[in-house]
Amino acid sequence: MSYRRRALSLLLVALFPFLIALLGVRLAFTENFVEFLYGRVELPPDSMPYELRLSIAKMGLRSVTSNRGMEEFKNSGLFNQKEIRHMEDVKGLLDSLFTLLYVGAPLWLMGLLNLKNKKEIGKALFFGSLLLELFVLLVVFVSLISYQWLFEAFHNLFFDPYSWRFRNEDMLLRVYPMDFWYKATLYTALGIFTFNLLLQSFGLLLWRKNS
Repeated sequence: MSYRRRALSLLLVALFPFLIALLGVRLAFTENFVEFLYGRVELPPDSMPYELRLSIAKMGLRSVTSNRGMEEFKNSGLFNQKEIRHMEDVKGLLDSLFTLLYVGAPLWLMGLLNLKNKKEIGKALFFGSLLLELFVLLVVFVSLISYQWLFEAFHNLFFDPYSWRFRNEDMLLRVYPMDFWYKATLYTALGIFTFNLLLQSFGLLLWRKNS
C-alpha cells in the first residue's frame, strides 16, 4: 500500500466519526423526532395544553433549520430577545455543521472509493466505526453519570456562557425541559450506534472476504 493511499485511509478513518455523528444529528432535527420525544419526555406541569407545547417545540426546531422558520419564530411573540438571540446562535452553529456534512460526506465517499481496494475500504469502514463506537459510548456514559454537566459543558464550549441560561418561566424552558435534551441525546446516540454497527459489520465483511 503506497504512502499516499495509507494517508488517505487514515484521514478517512479520522473523519468518519465526525461525519456519521453529524448525519445522526441532522436526522434528529426533524419534526417527527420532536413528536417522538414528546411522547417520552417528563414535561413539568404547565398551564399550556400538551398539543400547544408540542407545536411551539416544533416551531423552535424550524427556527434553527431554515430562515423562514426563524422569521416565524421571531414573529410569534412567544419568545423574548434573549431567547431569539440564542436560537440565532444555534442556527448559525447548525448551518456551519450541516454545511460541513453536505460538502464533506460526498468528498469522504469519493475518497473511500478512491482506495480502489475492497480490503482497504473495509478496514477504513471498520476502524472509523470503531472510533465512533467509542465516542458514542463515552457520550452515553457521561450522560448517565451527569447529563447536567455535559449539557453545560457543550453550551459553554459553543456559546457565550451567559447567553443560554434562562428563567423557568421563559418559553424555551417550558417547551424544552432538561429531560427533553437528555432523552434526545440518548435516542440520537442509540440511532447513531445502531447505524454505525451496520457499517462496521459491512466493513468487517469486506475486510475479511478480501484478505
